Amino acid sequence: MVFSEEGTVQFTQSCKKYLKRLLPANQNQRLTTETRDVKFTFLVKRAVKEKLETGRALLEKGRLNEAIEAYFAAVELDPKCGISQFNLAYAYHEDGQYDMAREHYLKAIEREPTCPYFLENLGRLNFETLDYPEAARLFQRASMIGSIQPLSLGLWGRALFEQALYEESIEAFQQLIQREKQDVIHIGALYWQIISNIKLERMAAARTLALKLLSKKKVDYKVLYDLGEHFIEVKCLDLAKTIFEKISIEKEEFLLSRLRLEDIRKLEKEINDMLPGLFEGDEDQLLYQIHSLQAVGNLRVSKAMLSLIENPSPLVRENILKYHTKYGYDASDSLLPLLSDEVHFVRDAAYDYFVKLDNPNMLNLISEGMKDPLVEIRKKAFLFAGRYASIEMAPSLELAAGCAANREIADIIRQSISSIKRRYQENLDYLFKKSPSYMPLKEKYQKKIYWKFWFMIALQGALVFYFLYVLFTRF
Repeated sequence: MVFSEEGTVQFTQSCKKYLKRLLPANQNQRLTTETRDVKFTFLVKRAVKEKLETGRALLEKGRLNEAIEAYFAAVELDPKCGISQFNLAYAYHEDGQYDMAREHYLKAIEREPTCPYFLENLGRLNFETLDYPEAARLFQRASMIGSIQPLSLGLWGRALFEQALYEESIEAFQQLIQREKQDVIHIGALYWQIISNIKLERMAAARTLALKLLSKKKVDYKVLYDLGEHFIEVKCLDLAKTIFEKISIEKEEFLLSRLRLEDIRKLEKEINDMLPGLFEGDEDQLLYQIHSLQAVGNLRVSKAMLSLIENPSPLVRENILKYHTKYGYDASDSLLPLLSDEVHFVRDAAYDYFVKLDNPNMLNLISEGMKDPLVEIRKKAFLFAGRYASIEMAPSLELAAGCAANREIADIIRQSISSIKRRYQENLDYLFKKSPSYMPLKEKYQKKIYWKFWFMIALQGALVFYFLYVLFTRF
């Protein structure tokens, strides 16, 4: 940073208002004043400091035009002052003058390129103007300079989501959950993680996160209703029913949830009437019944299908796997033997199920698929390794990438290797940041070392003197 010689000014700005844009629109009212402030200290000229303090006081009173004038005067006094450019940009931003705000944010960044907060605010401006690719780029750039605000992590996740980069969005929201302790922030982050997993067709992960969100004590009923609608859309009836039941109990006057429950109960009655057909007729009739029941996700259907898992028909076994993959039911103990099924398309469906179950503890089992004769299974196994394997597995993947049998998926294997190495490097960087700094030797210990040093010098000098004395007196 470039500092001038006279005076100091401290910039403090609450990011509470931005958190409203992170969460679903119907959760805005739940924000509290517990949001932490962001503080940076800059050295500025005395006259510039006075203008900045005047501008800040006006900004806090909502007198935006006057604040802009004060900040503009500060910029005129010292155009090279990054904090002055930033404050002027921020005032323009608050006033809705986005073009002017962008211009001065860029000038502030040009003068203080190592201040992540300047980049974050420009990223937020781009987020508000729906330029999601540029917003995501700026948040990433800020994160490479230093630790960014929890708010920026959330908006980064939203910007990635809007670009359909759901995997990256989930990761950004996970970092937000780890950084922020407020339940209201966790709820917003979990909401977007659930929707992202639904988009990725990872219903098992979506189901786990939804149950975690439901365990929270104070979840806005409108957020729950919206989530229930998403599960209705993908025909996951049992989870939608759980959500709407919670709303109906806690918010009795919310009529829409009760109407949804009535619709779900009607469908459940139809399902119950169809279930006996699973245990009657030949293979064709059984497949027809399974196909009819696959239209909705219901726990009773799951249990009924699992009772048929040893059916001799590979088509039946495949459809049972597809059903549990589609609706995210964790039946890993029952379905585990199908990973070694003799029929290739059943094995493929089994690997698809366990990969989408998204359980890191399954890595060793899924890694066995790297040796499978079916290329699609090997592809799934390598991708899963890229997500969860440690650096020790990288040499094995390198060998696999050079194997002629893996020629058509070599690029995918290399991508997995890159993911493993990147994750390893990130872990090293994290450990380096968390490791204790070098502690200087205590003064007493230093003096002890110096005393020994000079004693050894004196002893060596005495020995040399004695040697010379003996040499000259005898000869």
